[in-house]
Amino acid sequence: MRILFSIIAFTHLLPIWASGQSIKVEGYAGAPHNYLTKFDGEYFTVERNDGYALINLSGQVVASGLKAPVKGFGRKLYYNFKTVFTEEGGNIVLKNIKGRTLGVQKYKEIEPFVTTNTVVRLPSAQGSWLVAYIDTAGKELVRFDVKKLWSIVQPLNQLGAFSFVTLSEFLPFSHGLTPIHSRVASKYGYINQKLQLVIPVLYKKARPFSEGLAAVQNEDGNWGFINTGGKLVIPFTYSRETSRFMSGLARVEDTKGQLGYINTKNEVVIPPKYEHATCFYKGYALVRENYNSPVQMIDSIGKVVAIFPKDLSYIDNAKPPTGISGGDKPEYPFYISETLQQLVDEGKGIFMTGLRYGLADKSGKVILDCIFEFLSDFHNGKMFAHQSKFENNETKHFLGILQENGEWAIQIVPPQF
Repeated sequence: MRILFSIIAFTHLLPIWASGQSIKVEGYAGAPHNYLTKFDGEYFTVERNDGYALINLSGQVVASGLKAPVKGFGRKLYYNFKTVFTEEGGNIVLKNIKGRTLGVQKYKEIEPFVTTNTVVRLPSAQGSWLVAYIDTAGKELVRFDVKKLWSIVQPLNQLGAFSFVTLSEFLPFSHGLTPIHSRVASKYGYINQKLQLVIPVLYKKARPFSEGLAAVQNEDGNWGFINTGGKLVIPFTYSRETSRFMSGLARVEDTKGQLGYINTKNEVVIPPKYEHATCFYKGYALVRENYNSPVQMIDSIGKVVAIFPKDLSYIDNAKPPTGISGGDKPEYPFYISETLQQLVDEGKGIFMTGLRYGLADKSGKVILDCIFEFLSDFHNGKMFAHQSKFENNETKHFLGILQENGEWAIQIVPPQF
């Protein structure tokens, strides 16, 4: 069931808000575990009867009537990099925040942007799959028929059923390269944007490039790193999957399940001693020695720069999926812990205690107690929030844009009609 809302905005930046007057905007926010609102620090999305609306922090509608495209078994509006995919006339188009269409193509299916390029499926004749990569301006980087692409790494007469192709198989380009899978050989190589096989199909698994290196797995199940020329620069030393390189460091796991970090010379910089550890981001990582120990922020030499209260856990969903498909989610190879990124970029980050969310700063001080059903998208002192309270024998829900002091900048209440 949807949680309905109006938006009442307050701010110290405008005189009308400072005086306590409010602005109301109607729409829908979604329900727990299926939130519809996305906030980027300047604009946020809400659903209405005529489609989604994009609204600024003054309560003004920037774009409206945006129809969410079908994705999987439902519809969801993907708003990233100041762009949005919306459905028009049975096709999908890419628009900017002012509602202007980007690029000239119409798409049948899309993958959301998780980096500055993504894959889309173009209208094509029955029995063929025409695919393209586009950037956030809607510019087409490369297009290809999937059968032609697969012919690079395997004979088509050995391919088997063509119907099993999914768009999520095509990961974004990074360093001009992306992994390609041979279904006949059950191995991976890498192609460039000219659809040339520049690194042979040799690897049991292959991850996208980051900082000039990519993690690959050999036939024995061990992991190492290659450079963009295909040269093995870190030998197949690791029996457990490594992370990508960030800030010159990659997370590795020893045979006891302990996590540490190596540099690009395969030197152990931070010994394996953590049960939980993020990738590095701008020289920092979040770690936890065991379930009962506090979260710590460390720098690139392993020095502890902040310790957080013991009951707080950071947000990091960068885990390989365990569902039926068993494949990688497109966002997984490029994901950065939400809490870590916020702490580094904003000085504060969202944490959890049990099933409740709160906010702490980079010194370890709790700013907001963990009393919220949900917090996300912390930017410039504000975030999307959901809080419930039991009042007068009923549970009341409050959603909207929350300030870091716990006051609603934009509060969510049911529309009138």
